[in-house]
Amino acid sequence: MATWVFALSACSMDDSAAGGYEDGGGVFGSGGGESESAQSGGSPPPASGSGSGSGGAGGVVNEDLNIPAAPEAQDPYTRFAYLCGDGCTPGGEPTECSSDGGAGTGTGLPAAQTLHCQLVLDDGDAIPSCQPAGRFEAGGPCHSGADCAAGLGCVAADGEGGVCRQYCCGHVESCAAGTYCDERPMAQSVVEASAPVPIPVCVPAMNCELLNDSVCPTGLTCTIVREDGTTSCVVPGEGRADERCPCAPGFVCSMLTNQCKQLCRIDSRAPECGAGAKCQGGSAIYPAGFGVCVSTS
Repeated sequence: MATWVFALSACSMDDSAAGGYEDGGGVFGSGGGESESAQSGGSPPPASGSGSGSGGAGGVVNEDLNIPAAPEAQDPYTRFAYLCGDGCTPGGEPTECSSDGGAGTGTGLPAAQTLHCQLVLDDGDAIPSCQPAGRFEAGGPCHSGADCAAGLGCVAADGEGGVCRQYCCGHVESCAAGTYCDERPMAQSVVEASAPVPIPVCVPAMNCELLNDSVCPTGLTCTIVREDGTTSCVVPGEGRADERCPCAPGFVCSMLTNQCKQLCRIDSRAPECGAGAKCQGGSAIYPAGFGVCVSTS
């Protein structure tokens, strides 16, 4: 398996060499995530299994993740599906785990018990399996997916053990308003595995100001993370104009091309786009006053 660095990527939008306008094709950042914080109303449940049970294992993770390489020709809207394995779909249809023979139901549990598809840690990998639903809703505390309600997984949170988040193994735009789909390490894997195991979940957006990274925690950059123009502070990549995502600060990722596009202020007098280009907005993808550099030649 390829080794990826777990970091939330800032994708970018620069059309300075494209010679045209990119409208409504989906332009936003994606990647491996800024630090998560648990917004729960109670203490995490007792840890199970061989974990330490300290509840503090979900701290900042600055390690390489051993995860499968993403398919080269993947659909950008389902780009996290490969992290969810084969079988039932976490966060998918409840009927997949119904007692009448849905995928992965060989659990030996009573038929009346509510099952849902969740990712479980198995020999250092995230494997989909039909398991009993837990009692904590999104934002609630957890040590593993077994603590979370149907459709939710348990991911590591800074200094708070774990937090339940909605899976987004299917379409990345399936997340609720104010959240966006991104990778986070399974809380259980931080305790038990040799390396954190990433899974796709819906995380709260920070709603930052584009091209003003002073509003973000150190090391993060503000970028667009959803098609409706939602913004958040993310760990930047290295891609610049027309280079492959993830993108450097000041750029955003085009869902149409998986290339970085340069952000700009429409009313700015500063030559952000350089000679032979202009700043063009007009799409719901960009917050008011912002656009991307497009060629004028």
